[in-house]
Amino acid sequence: MQRFDTMTRTIYAPDQPPSFLARWSSRLALFFASVLPITLFLHRLFGLSTPVAMNIAAACFAGAVLVLVMAAVAGLDIWVTGRQGAARIVVAATLASGLISIPLAMYIVGRNWPAINDLTTDPVTPPAYVAAEKSRAPDSNPLAYPSRFAELQNANYPDIKSLIVQRPPEETFELVLQALGKLKMPTLLQAPPNADDGTPGLVELEDRTMILGFTDDVIIRVADNDGASKVDVRSSSRYGSSDFGRNADRIRMLLKEISGRVDASVPNADAALRARLKKQEKDAGVKQPQAGSQATKPKRLRRDPSQSGVRREPARKVSPLE
Repeated sequence: MQRFDTMTRTIYAPDQPPSFLARWSSRLALFFASVLPITLFLHRLFGLSTPVAMNIAAACFAGAVLVLVMAAVAGLDIWVTGRQGAARIVVAATLASGLISIPLAMYIVGRNWPAINDLTTDPVTPPAYVAAEKSRAPDSNPLAYPSRFAELQNANYPDIKSLIVQRPPEETFELVLQALGKLKMPTLLQAPPNADDGTPGLVELEDRTMILGFTDDVIIRVADNDGASKVDVRSSSRYGSSDFGRNADRIRMLLKEISGRVDASVPNADAALRARLKKQEKDAGVKQPQAGSQATKPKRLRRDPSQSGVRREPARKVSPLE
């Protein structure tokens, strides 16, 4: 007796509606793919707070992972039963893969940059923020410069150094403001240097990244350096552990623009003279004599009474007949 082994047979149902997972995977993929660019647009142009935007973006990325799982299960169901909905699965998988590729690409690119979000030209005594204390949120990065960043900065950005300008601090401060004006970077704080008590000049501002619109804090310090000026710049990211080199590029741009303004301008002779006299006074330890004092009055030359402006007649010779 011939025996035939029973075999399972796949039942195809092409006339059946698409599966539940196929329908909702495509719907969710379209929803998350629309929410993410809208969130970035609102954050960049309409002031949507960064923490809210980051939470919405994280939800979109997590939803994209869920969509991929749903699409995989729905695709297996279509492969076995022959239901409709293959096009929906393709759309869902494509959109979800595109969303997931964004954080993956950022992670891969971020590995090439050091984990540093605060750079300064003076890691020993970095400029301290003043206006940023009011604008920073409690969940943002700390304002204090982390000491561990100094070693990372020296290893990865050895060219980020202080700028020495052979001009008085007052004149250099004006050149810094001119450079910021040319770059169209509005300031939040302007504190000119004070020569009496040696207080350095401070300029503080905010700058936003081009695409995502993340806000970074920037401060420029102009201090006296033996009659010259020492310019230090600090740039800090409010969020994120890595800045992808943005802060270093900003500092280089600012120092280059300030150096260009210094080279293109003519030194102020009066300011340079005052700075030189102040340095000499500081080295000598004596006060500069006030104007009009006895030490500054020029000595007047006394006129010799024997010399007169009247022209004398020559002596007349006496005639022998007289």
